[in-house]
Amino acid sequence: MKEKRQIGWQKYESVIEEQMASPFLHEILSQIASGDEPYVNQEEEAEYQQLLQEFNNNEEANFTEPAPVVALSEQMLSELSMLTNFDCWVGHTNFNITPSVKTKLDKVEGVEMLKVCSRYRFFIGIGKMFDFKTVRANLEQELL
Repeated sequence: MKEKRQIGWQKYESVIEEQMASPFLHEILSQIASGDEPYVNQEEEAEYQQLLQEFNNNEEANFTEPAPVVALSEQMLSELSMLTNFDCWVGHTNFNITPSVKTKLDKVEGVEMLKVCSRYRFFIGIGKMFDFKTVRANLEQELL
């Protein structure tokens, strides 16, 4: 028996929030903040300690150790940028996203950005001049 096709929608902001709230990420950030960096390049650490000692020995300047900095990856910055430029959504399906399904998704008015993430998941960025409810209805009509 073939199941009826369905698309579940998730706001992309909530996907990012889930990733940021990950216990694994929280643990890594806690270790960095406490100074117990789990993955330290020994050569870089030795250079850093030497520079810090030189700064502290400099009587003309009053340097303190900088607060830990967490670098954002280029991919994370790109994803955060997309959130400001598009109304971003993830579609979860119970059917394969084939090349023909991708073509149909890409032809719906309002879909400004499309990325197939996996066999059953895709990302869309809706243009600012379009209403998601209308675009969603058109997508569902086209695919379901």
